[in-house]
Amino acid sequence: IWDAARCKKIRSMEGHRLRVGALAWSSSLLSSGGRDKNIYQRDIRTQEDFVSKLSGHKSEVCGLKWSYDNRELASGGNDNRLFVWNQHSTQPVLKYCEHTAAVKAIAWSPHLHGLLASGGGTADRCIRFWNTTTNSHLSCMDTGSQ
Repeated sequence: IWDAARCKKIRSMEGHRLRVGALAWSSSLLSSGGRDKNIYQRDIRTQEDFVSKLSGHKSEVCGLKWSYDNRELASGGNDNRLFVWNQHSTQPVLKYCEHTAAVKAIAWSPHLHGLLASGGGTADRCIRFWNTTTNSHLSCMDTGSQ
């Protein structure tokens, strides 16, 4: 973690064995996803390198986004899967497998609780919309590109 104003490293954290490709903040919690298929939850107020480890993806975790109420974390992977994790769970509470390419783009609606959008890679060409409250796929919009 860097102090951008002073251009100085404040802290280093251990955990991932391979590169980190995704980060997401939730208050004082920093979530990191990596090529090792894991997500580490890091409470920057504590000295521990991580407070929990989330496993479920079969390939690199390449997208992470916390919901606006900080209750749910969405993760996307190179396994073409989109998972939703409860803030207290170590297993995904929702699993979506409809994408046909890596899920890197993830966005929660700031206006409608439980509305989640996800974008797949080149082979997918789709933005999908999900209602995580009812666990339903709402629609798919073909973008014609990644």
